[in-house]
Amino acid sequence: MKRFWMRSLTGQWITLLLLSLVLSQVVFLAIYRDDQLRTVLLLRRDEFISRTASVARLIDAAEPDLYEDIVNAASTSAVRFWLASGPESDPLTWQKHAQERLMEASRPPPPGSLELQGGLKWEALPLEEWKGGSPATLLHLEKWNGFGLTTRIHEGVWLHSIYAKPGPPSGPPASYYVSMAITAAALCVVTALIANRVGRPLRRLTEAAEKLGRGEATEPLPEEGADDIRRTATAFNRMQSRIKRYVEDRTGIMAAVSHDLRTPITSLRLQAEFVADGETRDKLVATLDEMKAITEASLAFAREEASVGDTRTVDLNALLDSQCEDLRLLGWKVEFGGDKPLPWRCRPDALRRAVRNVIENAVRYGGVARVSTRTGAGMLEIIVDDDGPGIPEPDLERVFTPFVRLEGSRNRSTGGTGLGLPIARSILRNHGGDLTLENRQGGGLRAVMQLPGA
Repeated sequence: MKRFWMRSLTGQWITLLLLSLVLSQVVFLAIYRDDQLRTVLLLRRDEFISRTASVARLIDAAEPDLYEDIVNAASTSAVRFWLASGPESDPLTWQKHAQERLMEASRPPPPGSLELQGGLKWEALPLEEWKGGSPATLLHLEKWNGFGLTTRIHEGVWLHSIYAKPGPPSGPPASYYVSMAITAAALCVVTALIANRVGRPLRRLTEAAEKLGRGEATEPLPEEGADDIRRTATAFNRMQSRIKRYVEDRTGIMAAVSHDLRTPITSLRLQAEFVADGETRDKLVATLDEMKAITEASLAFAREEASVGDTRTVDLNALLDSQCEDLRLLGWKVEFGGDKPLPWRCRPDALRRAVRNVIENAVRYGGVARVSTRTGAGMLEIIVDDDGPGIPEPDLERVFTPFVRLEGSRNRSTGGTGLGLPIARSILRNHGGDLTLENRQGGGLRAVMQLPGA
């Protein structure tokens, strides 16, 4: 699941879109709440002023013994009215009286929500806003989300009113969150469809590139989809065609050179047979035979690099066991330690030749070849150990250069053309793997042939 959200194209697109949606909605809610607070306060202010004006006119027209009944009937839990003998010029003192009136309501505000505010001033209400007859003054109480108002009814009778609704304004309705969920689901579906449309050709390109790196034959990619993807597929097909043509041209040149060299080498060998001096004749014939062997090996090396062959899944342990058995019948000291089935995708004919070259090298210079397999981390290793003197560290890579044969135990007198290990590495690298050599502790050389998983 973590890999899907963090590494897949679909997961990343969905994550980015959802994050963008959440961020935009957070900004929207911040703006919405700010606008809502201003709008709601303006509406509450107008309603409060209008209601207080109505109460003031009603008291002005009623008998004095009805005043208390009127203010009690008009009061609610959020709006409270009371009468006094005069105005209160000190806002803090007036707030204390208003606080007492609010706490007398049937549903008073939570304790501590009516915090007194300093630095406030009474403001005279314009006549176009106030319709209560006598002039009125207004007090803005921001922390209470309300207002205070005083106006004179008669001489010695003043009406005071307070509106307070502490706490933030209510959030968006439930339908808003339902709409958000539907929008997010729709975006996820559309993003998944778009990512799949973009990712499908990319997956085909990845599979084709992996097969090409493993030396497998691949069909040209379909050149379809958006312009960028189509151009990528076209470039890949063009690259694949150029590589194939380059390898075929090089192989053709090598084949032509080998063929052209065979005729003069054969002619020289026939002429060498007529040399009277036997020792000189034998030296000439041996040199010509070596030239012929090098020519044939060079052609085989070029053909091996160009060879694709059929790639299929085989039991690699069974393949190695049968090859080791065949070599034992030829008198080679070869041991194989695998027994369980080991299915692996490869080109068996080419791999068989690579393994034979490595085993031959181990038997020739180390006396014995012990073959085993090891898997892990999506790779398979074919290990060949011998009991020889090993190779100096600086020469562990140099032996993979074509025609290079080391001095000492690996000189020309031991035979070979110096192409066995280069051909084996070429085959392994055409599979997408590699061939490396390392000296074992206690003596002997280890050859490790790596093959990637499918």
